[in-house]
Amino acid sequence: MIPELTSREIWAKLLDNIASKCVQFIYRPKVVFLLLSGLAGGVLLSSCSSHSDSITITSGNTGSYYYSLAQQINNSTEETVKISVKNLSSQGSQENLERLLNNQVDFAIAQLDVANEAMRKGKVKAVVILANEYVHIITRKDSGLKTFTDLQGKRVAIGSPGSGMSFTTRQLLKADNLTVKEDNSDFDQAFKKLKSQQVDAVVYVGSLGASKNLRQEFVNNPELKLLPLEPALINSLTVFDPGSYQGAELPIGTYTSRPAIPDQKLPTLSTATVLVTRPKMNRRTVALLTWSILSTARNYSQFYPALQNEEPENLLRQGIFDIHPAAEEVFERGDPRMALMHYWQHNSDLQAGVFILGSTSILGILLRQWRRRRSQKMITTTANRINELKLLLPDHPQEALNGIEDLSQEHRLMFVEGTVTTEVYEQLRQKTQTFTDQCRRLLELQRKKFVMETLLLLDEWQATLQTNPEEALKKLSRIKQQYRDMLLSDQLDIEAYVELMQLTLISLITLTPKQYQNGINYLKHD
Repeated sequence: MIPELTSREIWAKLLDNIASKCVQFIYRPKVVFLLLSGLAGGVLLSSCSSHSDSITITSGNTGSYYYSLAQQINNSTEETVKISVKNLSSQGSQENLERLLNNQVDFAIAQLDVANEAMRKGKVKAVVILANEYVHIITRKDSGLKTFTDLQGKRVAIGSPGSGMSFTTRQLLKADNLTVKEDNSDFDQAFKKLKSQQVDAVVYVGSLGASKNLRQEFVNNPELKLLPLEPALINSLTVFDPGSYQGAELPIGTYTSRPAIPDQKLPTLSTATVLVTRPKMNRRTVALLTWSILSTARNYSQFYPALQNEEPENLLRQGIFDIHPAAEEVFERGDPRMALMHYWQHNSDLQAGVFILGSTSILGILLRQWRRRRSQKMITTTANRINELKLLLPDHPQEALNGIEDLSQEHRLMFVEGTVTTEVYEQLRQKTQTFTDQCRRLLELQRKKFVMETLLLLDEWQATLQTNPEEALKKLSRIKQQYRDMLLSDQLDIEAYVELMQLTLISLITLTPKQYQNGINYLKHD
């Protein structure tokens, strides 16, 4: 899988490139002029980069091989470039091409042999090759047919009107000078007629082994078999129209292993499945769509098995003689969202100009130094204030917490006003947050400690109450005064003070003999 760069990595590479390449161009006399023109060109490039968040692709019948391809394209675009695909069903390649030429859709999936003539005339451009489709001639084992030539005068299901199958079949019949009784049934109806002997053969054109429906027909009907194409017919079409057809073989056992179908290697023809668009289609959209397919190419191996082991940059454009310029650029340079990087890398004078203006600008240098010094001073000042607050932490943790929270608020206001950068603010925030957490942990420990001490004092007070009630009441007054002193010295916050007082008084009311209740009430309201 081709890795994608984040925006931060892209800019880092761009800045690294500035430093490494600019020195050799410093003394060129035309640098400033080209710098200005280059920047203008960059603005123009960005102004032309708008593209739609959704596109339309015409494919095939719902559930068909073409329809599944368009669904996979939608998965790729949504995952990588956030473009959604509206998948329009159709009868196949011929209808798809017609829709594209009539500006009804943005992209079309078609057999290369169907699209070839329009490509030669410059009406459409290829984007990527999505698979290779093989010609299958299917008949019954008891039909007596042995080769494609034996179809002369027979009843043949050539595919529904508008499909690529019907187009390819007619090309084969024309090249072999055959005449057949054409049947335009769709896939399911064609095989029903084949089994009931209403047709003698079915022609199917599709990716090798990719059609689950075709595989199921062979599994359910072992009486079916495949016919070879004669070498003379294959040679005639590949020589006459090499841009459309290539010689190929159907491997043994492609569809079933027992019995093997086919039971021997069968010579045949293949044509590519190609994604096409109009020449004037938005370049940015074409580029993003191409990149989404290229960067997720392994996901297309179910349609194009060679993608499992070979490099997608070659397979996805192999044999295309008229590729869209935006797609070609993606194959050569990669992610189109790195256009600024590409423009930079191929414009040495712009690199030099940026370096000269940046490095010789006294104001820019002074401004950067001033910002750097101010940021460093702020970080140092913050560290010093935190050190001062640390001195308060052992005895006055609440006061230390209040101080660090005030300092954090100062930093937030400075960040909102734009007087500190995000990077500096993040450094300051980390320092103050660390100390804030430390203060809160210590306060929580102290609170727990005070509660435990109170419980121990209450236990001691209860023991004294049994032997010396008068001394117990005096001790109670001392406990209460200790709480007050701790509150006033910030060793105890108000919430902890209230909690301890409530705990103490509840214990007193519960355990004190009735003759001392008046004294306790006095302490309670003291």
